[in-house]
This record gives sequence, structure tokens and C-alpha cells, in this order.
Amino acid sequence: MADTGLIEAGASAASAATALENLQVEASCSVCLEYLKEPVIIECGHNFCRACITRWWEELERDFPCPVCRKTSRYRSLRPNRQLGNMVEIAKQLQAVKRKTRDESLCPQHHEALNLFCCEDQEPVCLVCEISHAHRAHTIVPLDDAAQEYKEKLQKCLEPLEQKLQEITQCKSSEEKKPGELKRRVETRRQQIAGEFEELHRRLEEEQQLLLSRLEEEEQDILQRLRENAAQLGEQRRDLARLAAEIEGKCLQSGFEMLKDVKSTLEKCEKVKTMEVTSVSIELEKNFSSFPRQYFALRKILKQLMARCDPGPDLPDTPRRFTFYPCVLATEGFTSGRHYWEVEVGDKTHWAVGVCQDSVSRKGELTPLPETGYWRVRLWNGDKYAATTSPFTPLCIKVKPKRVGVFLDYEAGTLSFYNVTDRSHIYTFTDTFTEKLWPLFYPGIRAGRKNAAPLTIRPPTDWE
Repeated sequence: MADTGLIEAGASAASAATALENLQVEASCSVCLEYLKEPVIIECGHNFCRACITRWWEELERDFPCPVCRKTSRYRSLRPNRQLGNMVEIAKQLQAVKRKTRDESLCPQHHEALNLFCCEDQEPVCLVCEISHAHRAHTIVPLDDAAQEYKEKLQKCLEPLEQKLQEITQCKSSEEKKPGELKRRVETRRQQIAGEFEELHRRLEEEQQLLLSRLEEEEQDILQRLRENAAQLGEQRRDLARLAAEIEGKCLQSGFEMLKDVKSTLEKCEKVKTMEVTSVSIELEKNFSSFPRQYFALRKILKQLMARCDPGPDLPDTPRRFTFYPCVLATEGFTSGRHYWEVEVGDKTHWAVGVCQDSVSRKGELTPLPETGYWRVRLWNGDKYAATTSPFTPLCIKVKPKRVGVFLDYEAGTLSFYNVTDRSHIYTFTDTFTEKLWPLFYPGIRAGRKNAAPLTIRPPTDWE
């Protein structure tokens, strides 16, 4: 049976070699006997290099004969044969592969056929290598026997690899859904916080603002970790897919091709076993564990303190009044032109300045973003600056501004902020303004009088 297999393999190889030779003949020019260059077809159906047939007919004015069949045509008709041109390139590539395979199947040291396999070094060797000092004490087996054994080993590697690939695919799919779920959970938590504080809004506003800021930071932190983890899972998935494709390809290769770097492939498979697949938690426990106890203790105390300091000056709840955030608008709005103003922020630890559209909602909890008609730059926690885009754009400010300049170019659709303290640019919004814009000032929470100072509009600085 082994002899029969060898005979069949030899016959198959000979048949492949004959087919390649036939392809090379068909891809050659009958005039120059080289591979066709810019092949063209003439009326009789034969193909030649454009340059060769042009030279052949160079001195003829009519009755152009075919160099192969001698059939003449009245016109010099040369039609490009692009399909044959592609076949010529394939023939060249096959010839190069055949030459490379023939060279690689020989021992680079002894130039003998690599028909054996060293089990210790896991590499093909020749007859001279077998009796050399380097392999004398090693186990040497026929290449075909080793190929069968390692093919089985590689196939066994595929199952855990595919399981791990499926695990990562499922985990990545789950992780991709988490930002939406996180957003829903954050919104639910935000509504809970707002609801709890509604009754005690005047007395607990500072605590509410702190909690919302922390929640916002935690959301950004979790989203960042989700993005990083999704990228890592994607990279792991691509690595495993490439390894699986590599192994499947090797299982289809000849024994020599499969075994010449099988050691590296097996090492990659071993590394897969220790690959960690991580999942990011989106639980929102941080900074809130002690909140309910503190809140209900305050609520119990405040029920006994219902006296109001001055019930007289209640402000009317008009549509233009902000009822949740302590924001103030300028007395003048703008629908065109260029305008510049400066705001004294001093040593405040929490503030926001910018503009808003005339039609923005001013009731209840706000989402002050460009999409809702707000363009602002803000400071919170004393040292964190951001442009309130979606998501926030962190700002790197080297010198803490004592005064902030705001420049509005209505027609150009730009709103720029400047640090007047060191005369540096902070940030520029670019948008299309379609409504009246009002300068907006948010003095922030007082935080135990640390942020009690007001925002003050000042005359513009002379920058000359």
C-alpha cells in the first residue's frame, strides 16, 4: 500500500509538472519564445507580444500574415488580450513557487533532501544530519510519519482555540452592548438623585452637584475602560482568528511545509491557554454607598426646621427663570456681529461661562450641551477644566485663569474662550447659530463657602 501511495504521489507530481509546462508554453510568444508581454490577439486567434508582431509586420502595408498559421488579414488588427495577460502573470508566479519549493526542500547545510524529522529539535533533517554530532543522540523518524503525528496534534489544538474564539466573540458582543446599558443605568441613577433632592433642593444643592459630578466622572471612567477592553478583545479575537486560519492552512499543506515551522505554531497555541478574557463591570457603587443614610438623617432633622428666613421675596416662576441650576443670563442677547466680554472667575473652584440659545429649556435638570443649545467651558473640583461637548472635551490649562475672555463671531459660527491671565487660547466651538444667543454665567455650588465668590463681568483687557 505504501509503494502504491508513493507511485500515485509521484504520478500526481509529474502530472502537475506537465500541466505547469503546458501553461508556460501557452503563455509564451511564438516569435520571441519568452513570456508574452502586452499580449494581443490577431484575426486568426493567435496571440503575440505587441512589440513582436509589430516588428513582424513592420514593412508590410497589407495582407498581414500570422507567424504561426500563415493566415493573412487585410488589416493590422491588434486587440489586447488582458485575460491572457493575467494567465501569464499566474504562470510566472507558479514557476517562482516551484523554484522556491525545490530550493527549500533541500538541507541548507548538506544540500540533501529533507526526508527525515528530528523529534527533539522539531525540524526536518536530511540523512547526513541524522548521523551528524548535532542529531546523533536524537530520535529521527521519517518525515511522512512525523507529518501525520503533528497533523493530529495541530488538529487537537483547533478545538480549544475555537472555544476560546467563541468565548471572546460572545464577550465582545456583550461588551459592545454595555455602553447603552450603562447610559440607561446612569440616567436611572441621575433621576433617583434628582428625585431625592427635590424636596430639599435649596438646602442640599451643593451635595447634589457633587454627587452628579462624581457620577459623571465615574461614567466617563467606565466608558473609557469599556473602550479599552473592547479594543483588547478585538485584538485577541483577530489574533486567534489568524492563528486558527494558520493552523487550518497548515493542515492542508505538505508534510515538509507544515513541519518546517511547526514549533512556532505550537508555541502560539500554548500561549492561548493563558490568555485572559476580561469583562468590565458597570456597577455604579463608587461614591454612593453612604449616601442614603446621610440623606435620611438630614431629612429627619430638616422636618423640625421648617422656618423660612424671609418668605417675602419669592421670585415669580416665569418661563425665563432657571429653576434647577443657578444660571444667570446677560441683559443683552445677540443675533449677529462680533462680541467680546470678560468674566472675573478669581479663585473659584466651580464655574461655567458661555452662551445659550433663546429657546433652551430652563426648568428642571438640564443637559447643557451644544445639541441642546448650550456652548460652555466649565471648571469643577478646583482643577478640572472641560468644554461641555458630548462627551466632555478635557482641557489642559497650564496657568489657572483668574479672568476668562469670551469672543463670539455669530456669522462665522465660532465661540472662543481665552485665558486672560496668560493670554492663551482655551477652546473654540464651531457651529451654526440660528437663534438669539445670550451670554450665560454659572457661579457653581458654594461648597462650604470655598466657591462663594461671585462671577463678575469686567471691562475688556487692553491686549496691546
